[in-house]
Amino acid sequence: MTENPVIKRKDFLTRCGSAFLGLGLGAACGKSPEEKSQGQETSKADPPEAYAAQSGPVIPAYRTLGKAKIKVTEIGFGASRTMDPTLMNYAFESGINFFDTGRSYYNGQNEVLIGKVFKGKRDKLVINSKIQPGSLEKMRRDLEASLKALDTDYIDCLMIHGADEPEHVSGDEIKEFLSKAREQGKARSYGFSSHGDMVKLLEITATDQFHEVIMVPYNFMGRYTHMLGGSKKEWDAQALAKAIDKCGAAGIDFVSMKGCSGGFLKDSTGPQTYRAALKWILENPYLKTTATAMGNFQEIDEDIRAMGSGKLGLAEKELLDRYAALYGAWYCRMCGSCGGQCPNGVRVAEVNRLHMYVSSYGGDMAREARASYPRLGKKSASACKLCENCSVECPYGLQIGKKMVAAHRVLS
Repeated sequence: MTENPVIKRKDFLTRCGSAFLGLGLGAACGKSPEEKSQGQETSKADPPEAYAAQSGPVIPAYRTLGKAKIKVTEIGFGASRTMDPTLMNYAFESGINFFDTGRSYYNGQNEVLIGKVFKGKRDKLVINSKIQPGSLEKMRRDLEASLKALDTDYIDCLMIHGADEPEHVSGDEIKEFLSKAREQGKARSYGFSSHGDMVKLLEITATDQFHEVIMVPYNFMGRYTHMLGGSKKEWDAQALAKAIDKCGAAGIDFVSMKGCSGGFLKDSTGPQTYRAALKWILENPYLKTTATAMGNFQEIDEDIRAMGSGKLGLAEKELLDRYAALYGAWYCRMCGSCGGQCPNGVRVAEVNRLHMYVSSYGGDMAREARASYPRLGKKSASACKLCENCSVECPYGLQIGKKMVAAHRVLS
């Protein structure tokens, strides 16, 4: 990594653009014909209110991850959002060394892309990849497939993907799989990611002290109230923070995801909050890096300036407060409280998640969301347009009926 990794976007594209033509993955500089025809579904960002171009180099700031003390940049790149090699390499050239991927992203092709983009740079790259929980034999096969796809002998941080049950965290086969992977030199560190009952799983982890790294959603709009199925067990941001503290006190490191709260609305009426949102996350003492999805050059340019920038200023705090006030009545926190409430079986949280990918992310994520939506079948929001009064209640006051109708219109 160079001491001054920031280069001008035009120079970067001129210098690197032709190098990617041989990847054979259909990605190139500029918009694809499909993106051009879809207008707002491209990854182009609106003019941000809070963003101002700053001159001068960005000096990467680092923290250490896991017992191996892996040196990671404070801001990491969530690669699952994109199959654009120019974005990945631009993030790398801009100073980011932590890249998060997973076996399930793009049917394994996301790992393939990372392996090709960073061929010959493995010693400068920190790879975080994830494998779905399953039988011991299946997890081992998936690990071998990941190593082959990434064109590497080892994964820096190997994670169980989407843990939502205690056995996904503390099960004997999980422990045997991860321990053996490190013993064989195929993983330098290990842990799990979770979108589920995070507080419970983190408390188990803090007591068990097997895992070295946890990866959970964490952002300034977190104020979650969560329940699983019909259990009615709730948790909130304060409980999550305490669980993270317990893990941290036990020597377990923390990687954040979903840090920018779904971005900003595309109608240009709201403020952009990426840098301030990331600075808020970086104030957590146990946070080592982030898996931040970045869909364009501007987002990368802004996000990297959160590194080493100190605590939130008063203006930034006011910006986050204003964002929360603007979007609080529409933004889904993915708390799961709506689960099982719909008499027609609509999977409200899943529909909201896919809708967010289209309305806030665009590009590849929007196309993948639209492709996934029909798989919900009768559990999609197709029945919502015929329902006069929605019975689903949201603890944050979201108008679920209206959101479902709007989501179905966009996703179908």
